[in-house]
Amino acid sequence: MKLFIIFKEFVILHQITFIMKNLRKHYFYFIIILTFIGVNKSNGQNSQFELIQDNNFEKLVKEKISVNNSFSIYKNFSIQLFNGNKIDTENKFHEFKNIFPDFVATIIYAEPKYKLIVGNYRNKIDAERNLSKLRKNYPEAFIVRLTK
Repeated sequence: MKLFIIFKEFVILHQITFIMKNLRKHYFYFIIILTFIGVNKSNGQNSQFELIQDNNFEKLVKEKISVNNSFSIYKNFSIQLFNGNKIDTENKFHEFKNIFPDFVATIIYAEPKYKLIVGNYRNKIDAERNLSKLRKNYPEAFIVRLTK
């Protein structure tokens, strides 16, 4: 009789263990299903908005674009520091960048020489202001208006 009771308890424990294992599996699936239901019900991508802007906005954007397009090295003033062969011009460029790291400089090829050009100024007054600073180290510098 004792053996029968022990066997019966073993069977019950085995059944409880089986049910718990199945519940774990089903619990995982249940969580997954709830997650997808929650994601499908969310309206994150369906929101509407209304853009309110000033009537002059488009006009200002077009004006800004035209100003930016007109800002070209070939329409503005620059300062020419040097005119020579490629190697000498590159050496002058590196020398200039060591002395004046804040200035923008570039090398332009104008047949048959290379030119070391500094700055891109909208008006001649700004170019002259910087020319006076550069003449201390480069007395041969002068203001140019490049052409294509």
